[in-house]
Amino acid sequence: MASVLIWFGRFAFFVLYGLQSYSLTSYPAVYNSNAAFYALIILFTPALGLWIWILCDDKNLKWLFVVWLAYVWFALIPLIGIIFGGDDPIENKLNSEAFFGPNVLKMTLCVSPLLLLLLLSTGTDSMSYRDLIWLLSLRIALDLFDSVEMLEVVLEENIVHHNISKECEVVLEEIIVPHNIPRSFENAIIAFACISFILSPLELMQVKTNDYGQWKYRKVISCAQRTAQTLLVNCVFLSLRLALFRKYGRDASIFIAKNGIIILLSLFEICSRFKCCGCEERY
Repeated sequence: MASVLIWFGRFAFFVLYGLQSYSLTSYPAVYNSNAAFYALIILFTPALGLWIWILCDDKNLKWLFVVWLAYVWFALIPLIGIIFGGDDPIENKLNSEAFFGPNVLKMTLCVSPLLLLLLLSTGTDSMSYRDLIWLLSLRIALDLFDSVEMLEVVLEENIVHHNISKECEVVLEEIIVPHNIPRSFENAIIAFACISFILSPLELMQVKTNDYGQWKYRKVISCAQRTAQTLLVNCVFLSLRLALFRKYGRDASIFIAKNGIIILLSLFEICSRFKCCGCEERY
């Protein structure tokens, strides 16, 4: 029987999940003036149904990664594509004075790492599960915040450019234009942020349970995921942020350091798994 704290966490997950699904679907409905877009909330139901099914029996806990996969692949990524993608993206139309403006959108996206932490930490009271999942969930949450911060760069760029151009476009035209981030660069940021979200379920596939109910790592999947996350996310994010810093004058020093540290730690972890370069297996 799950503890009161576990059930409280599950309730918090359910509430936040509902709020995020409503908020994300509200943006295409509000800015395209078409209430039919609220029907997109159905994209969030597969993950919710799987989550409820898993809670009915602890033996189903090994399929918890499927809940996150259904949420990311079938709900979060499509909504990000609708809001940030297309020839006339919704994020270019955001009104800072409206309730569903850029600030609410940023807060809504930041709910995703919290949902992950609640999803994993409220799975079961098993101590072997908790000892293994806490470190893993914090790492995934950090990667998710990294992706959200990249999307925030696109939001901030369009907000600043829209506000300045509306008030003093003629006076500052020569100063603004050289520093604008081109749309092609923004598309690259959005694409690799989505890739980071897509890869996040693979991190949950690293853990498995044996016949004795003990939770352990799947070494092969863990190495493959770490390699993909390092090359396709952290190395790319590091390159994009260096370009933002040097070419477009954007302050990205904190997350540049984060990407550098994660790359080094991932290389050390991969060497440890394969027992090469003088490193020994830690698991």
